[in-house]
Amino acid sequence: MSENTAVARRPGFWGRLCDALPPLEQIDRNIYRGVAFGFPLLTMVIITGAVWAQYVWQRWWSWDPKESASLVTWLVYAGYLHGRRQRQWTGKTSAAIVLIGFLAVLFTFAGVNFLQSLHSYGMSQPGHSGRLLVGCSDDPAPEAIITTGFFVCYLDGFLTVIGGAVAGRGTSKISVGLAAAGFVGNTIVLVLRTIDAHRLTFTSGYDFTLWFVWGIMLWGLIAALAKQRFALLGTLPIALLVSMYGYLYFPQKGHVALPPALQNKLWLHIHVAIAIFAYGALALAAGWSALYLIKHAVTRAGGKPAAAPTES
Repeated sequence: MSENTAVARRPGFWGRLCDALPPLEQIDRNIYRGVAFGFPLLTMVIITGAVWAQYVWQRWWSWDPKESASLVTWLVYAGYLHGRRQRQWTGKTSAAIVLIGFLAVLFTFAGVNFLQSLHSYGMSQPGHSGRLLVGCSDDPAPEAIITTGFFVCYLDGFLTVIGGAVAGRGTSKISVGLAAAGFVGNTIVLVLRTIDAHRLTFTSGYDFTLWFVWGIMLWGLIAALAKQRFALLGTLPIALLVSMYGYLYFPQKGHVALPPALQNKLWLHIHVAIAIFAYGALALAAGWSALYLIKHAVTRAGGKPAAAPTES
């Protein structure tokens, strides 16, 4: 009797995907690393935001919706880190807390556009058609083409990495190459917009969306190159969703004069640059959290893989 050495695999899409993912313990460590990088940066975002507010509005804190949401976000991640270090929180509960924290990040980023806020200067205005969802009608042709191109690269990269996972091939060089090509295109668009505006484009909802996507993919590529298998599977979907939000929600993509709140460029640049890196790291942690919860749910529902068949 000789035993077949083929590795047993769960049936179905979700089963094969979960078999390809790293062990839950390793995913949990990856989540912690993302938050450990992002939380100190998030703290600096709040501090520099307070300094900026003092320069602009002559008060450190005003309980504005964005400021309040930032504080809630900080408390969620602080609670996660405290629970992990002091109470050894791990597993699905801690992964869910990190995911809730990133939902708070997204509300801080986009939700305040629906509220009366001192930070709503980046809010979209209706386009010529009277609709908000009107695409890139204001973009120069080269910029619009490259923007579409990097989105397609990110989408193809996501489909490639998830196809490789389900097929049992792991993260391929093609998927990393597509994500890197999208990142280069993303960077070119930011450079073109900076040249056109004659300043760093940190000043509107659409521009910050582009920078937010850039930060997410920067951390995703760093993690992928650092041998965190399937890091791109967590970051690419988030980058695609944020890209679609910016592309569709902000029809006015041209450059406008800076409002008074954005006149202090030193603290503006410091504050927003730190936010880009903080949000990117926390997006990476959120991606890993989603993958953890998916693998945990599938493992509990389906049990262990069936035993490998034997041959005589």
